[in-house]
Amino acid sequence: MNINCAFLLLFVAYFANSAFSARILGVFPWPGKSHMITFSAITHALAERGHELVVVSTYPSKKPPANYTDIDTWPSLKVMYDEMMASTDIFEFEDVPKIFHPALYLSMGVQAVELMTFQDEQVQKLLKDERGFDLIIAEDFVCDGIFAFAQHFKAPLILISSFGGYPWQNYAVGNPYNPAYATNNLLEFSDRKTFWERFVNTIYNHYWDFAADLYYYPRQNQLARDFFGPGLPSVKELRKTASLSMTNSHFSTNYVRPLVPAFIEVGGMHVKPPTKPLPAEMQKWIDEAEHGVIYFSLGSNVQSSIMPDEKRKAFLDAFSELPQRVLWKWETENLPGKPDNVMISQWAPQMEILAHPNVKLFISHGGLLSGQEAMYNGVPVVGIPFFGDQIMNVQRAENEGYGIMLPFKKITKESVLSAVKKGLHDEKIREQVKLRQGVYLDQPQTPLERAVFWTEYVLRHNGAPHLRSAALDLTWYQLGLIDVYAFILLLLIGFVSISVLLCNICLCRKIGSKNKVE
Repeated sequence: MNINCAFLLLFVAYFANSAFSARILGVFPWPGKSHMITFSAITHALAERGHELVVVSTYPSKKPPANYTDIDTWPSLKVMYDEMMASTDIFEFEDVPKIFHPALYLSMGVQAVELMTFQDEQVQKLLKDERGFDLIIAEDFVCDGIFAFAQHFKAPLILISSFGGYPWQNYAVGNPYNPAYATNNLLEFSDRKTFWERFVNTIYNHYWDFAADLYYYPRQNQLARDFFGPGLPSVKELRKTASLSMTNSHFSTNYVRPLVPAFIEVGGMHVKPPTKPLPAEMQKWIDEAEHGVIYFSLGSNVQSSIMPDEKRKAFLDAFSELPQRVLWKWETENLPGKPDNVMISQWAPQMEILAHPNVKLFISHGGLLSGQEAMYNGVPVVGIPFFGDQIMNVQRAENEGYGIMLPFKKITKESVLSAVKKGLHDEKIREQVKLRQGVYLDQPQTPLERAVFWTEYVLRHNGAPHLRSAALDLTWYQLGLIDVYAFILLLLIGFVSISVLLCNICLCRKIGSKNKVE
């Protein structure tokens, strides 16, 4: 072995050991199962690499590794979650005007942080942890008060989102965000907008920021200072201390946008090839489907079993006329009026189902994770969105030609049959799905490997301050070059004024000379 190879091996070994067995705190307050599916992918992967994990969440791991400690905050947040779900008819949520959505999310975020951070005894004890932490990984979804854990433990901060890019994620690392082509996740616009869509998108983003400045940030600041003590920077400043911002997106499933090095796309990091067989009865039922199978699931929050009777009947009447079999994730033991070609299951191993070659179509709620799993397996989607980013996800799939929008309000037997038959038989849709699948799979490393690499990169480089963009230190008018354009305008005004003045002087002299001659 030559000297260069030996040096290289020592170099690699040094940096591998410097990141090995770090103690990492993960804080994920939001009571959403789909959120934790994303986050647990990276926390488990880090634990498997020898790091020690302490994870605060509402969904603790069923089989945690030996070096993995869960702090279960579900008891503290259960009341909030039950009240939220009980007070909101999820099937009517699409009728709630978009103008009220920011207030709803921001107020729920305050509740999540307050209940998790202030009322949970295990989290309170965590503040006195004498061993400390080498890194904090915090959820980035209207829970900014938790960013102060990094300040408290004097550790680098990584932000991670289970969504594909809300505007505030860009603020953490100075990533450019231009509403001319980047769309707020609560709106359904594409990246190619009309004038009116650009206007609405711009105003909506400013409206969200205004609501946050008026109510959300003051509340989060107060919560953080009450819990961690006085002297904390504002949560807006804490956001700017993040070493990285990881987002659950990829250009194969999200619109293209510019990214600074500290903004890392890890879209689909929860997705992995199936490792377990399907339940025997389900496997046999899918295997024997002569015309294929349609898989129907509305995710973890929306329960098919409580949908209005007329909508359920529309689905069943439509399914009864199809030659395909339908596997429906149904939350109760019985489905009244179920046709023979429909199987119900209270639990459905989604990746294993979508990976089966006999599954030809996925009827989904439009959740980002479900869309990524469908893309991984090359299965077309009929989307029935209800809230959050679901409308944007489904609209994007339809705009790009690999999915079909089916609004819940417009569901009839005829509309279901039309959407399903299009998803099954439209060659352009199936070709686009395969094309997109190829783009999604063609990556130099898996999204999870990328997430782990950059997490350990931050550990190896003591927070990686060299990734910090200068945009974070500019004021809004400097960043938008308002001062430069104002100066240019003044120069133009000055030039025009002087030119006009000189012209007037010359004209007056000419007139004066002419009068003297006469």
